[in-house]
Amino acid sequence: MIDFIRDGHTAQTGRVRPHLGNVVVTTTDAATAEVRAYLVQTRNTGESIQMISTGVYTLGLCRSDGGWRIAELTLTLDNAF
Repeated sequence: MIDFIRDGHTAQTGRVRPHLGNVVVTTTDAATAEVRAYLVQTRNTGESIQMISTGVYTLGLCRSDGGWRIAELTLTLDNAF
């Protein structure tokens, strides 16, 4: 997995940014919650701005003594690589 991420970053040209919107937090009880957010990822090459991908982030959160922590993270992309 680390090699996959490293290779992806190496292959990127320009500045890549994730933009999150329509963030919805739903608590299931006092210790757990779910967050859903839409993703639009862009690349700025200095000459143009391109939309790379879109999708949905789903995060499962758990409350601990140190605060809220991400217990599960799922990214569902609208377009396959």
